[in-house]
Amino acid sequence: MREWTTEERYRELKKEDLGLLKELHDQVRQSPWRCVFHVQPVTGLMGDTNGFSCFDGRWHLFYQWFPYGAVHGLKHWYHVSSTDLLTWKNEGLGIGPGEIYDDKGVFSGSGYPEGDILYLPFTGNHRDENWIRTPYQLLAYMTKDGIIHKQEEPLYGPVDGYTEHQRDPKMFYREEDGYYYYLLGVQNEEKKGKFLLMKSKQIQSGWQIAGELKIRGYEDFGFMVECPDLEKVGDQWLLLFSPQGLEPQGDEFHNIYNNTYLIGQMDFDHLEFIPEGRMKELDRGFDFYAAQCAGQKIWPDKAVMCAWFGVSDYSYPPANEDGYSGLQTMARILTIEDGELKQRPCEAAYSLKSDIVLNKKKGEKDVSGRMPKASVIEVKAVQGDVSLRLWCSEDRPGFTVKYDAADKALVIDKSGLINQLNTDYGTSRRVVLENGLKEMQIFADCSSIEIFVNDGEYVLSARVFPENTENGIYCEGEGAEISVYNAGTTVKDDFVIFPEQAEK
Repeated sequence: MREWTTEERYRELKKEDLGLLKELHDQVRQSPWRCVFHVQPVTGLMGDTNGFSCFDGRWHLFYQWFPYGAVHGLKHWYHVSSTDLLTWKNEGLGIGPGEIYDDKGVFSGSGYPEGDILYLPFTGNHRDENWIRTPYQLLAYMTKDGIIHKQEEPLYGPVDGYTEHQRDPKMFYREEDGYYYYLLGVQNEEKKGKFLLMKSKQIQSGWQIAGELKIRGYEDFGFMVECPDLEKVGDQWLLLFSPQGLEPQGDEFHNIYNNTYLIGQMDFDHLEFIPEGRMKELDRGFDFYAAQCAGQKIWPDKAVMCAWFGVSDYSYPPANEDGYSGLQTMARILTIEDGELKQRPCEAAYSLKSDIVLNKKKGEKDVSGRMPKASVIEVKAVQGDVSLRLWCSEDRPGFTVKYDAADKALVIDKSGLINQLNTDYGTSRRVVLENGLKEMQIFADCSSIEIFVNDGEYVLSARVFPENTENGIYCEGEGAEISVYNAGTTVKDDFVIFPEQAEK
């Protein structure tokens, strides 16, 4: 793999580089791993979900972006938009680094729509001549004409009592006290991950420290908390966050870093989150991080979530060698039902199905066929054991999805693929289904798979990079109906670096 110098990593996007970036994009488009219904980088590296919001009749999603290669470098925000959460349009550069407060990177942040403005709070990264980092909480805003402006002065500077790791503001408004809040992930001086709340009566100025958000019954969130998100869903609160440094517990928290959640109630008077149940992993697969719910005011009993289809400090060599890295997950609709989180595909996802290519009826022992490049797989009316071998070949089982009815255990295993990734953290994941397996919806897109279990009771996601010879599918389980459909294309892989290039 290529070694990048610091100068190369901190190269700022310039219009005179359009020719070079067009060459990079032409190279990237030839990759066999390019997806057809997931948001992916036009060039270079994609990271965290940023600024996700519903504004002026469209969904807007930004992502961390280094344009020049599949490496973590000088961060920008790239902008895509959609009317249905599935058909995404490249809009070009959203926010780029400036002169002082974010000269070494536009780090993660959120979106908050109000009136004719979409506010985009984010963390700016500054480093001095000794490479010492200073974080600032900054504000950009987008008007209805799609133009994004940056506010010159920070909302707040570095907070005393914490290390340089202070980032990822999630903004929201509380009608009960008339305050705007933003929630930060921070690291205290004892190198422990914490949550910090800031508040103001107005968005553009007047911010002050409200205090640390305590989580009743929990003290240890590893050495850092990233991408915190606090959402009111119905009459309960949902706290999403990405703690770094958790130890595995049973079948959970086996990735190097994990995305977790708590359901409960918020006590703003005492700055305390009161969980109603234990902390759980948001996605039980291999590759899922930095989830963010959209700022939206249309569904008080639902939240809409996307996440980075990857994990910090993981490597994805097959795509990296083709000059790019990263995806965003499909948009998911979140609800809390009987005290449990449900995650379902956005409604438009059901339109992905086109012609059926394989159908195993209930009572048939097994069927096999050719795995489509992109597909939707439905497993229904399950009674007994079920086994799927996806992207299998004559001598390899591929990616397996297996349900053992006796143990009520669903296991996914990627060890049967040629391209093995991040195996230090295991090659299988296991979920015990309290009420057994009833059905699954599987969305497989060239180099990714998302498995929705029991109407959103669990989701398991993974990046996969099958070779040309890994093109088979084998389905077993007499007590289940299994249908495989070709999936349609909803993401146009076009070359848009700056907003003026986007189709109007």
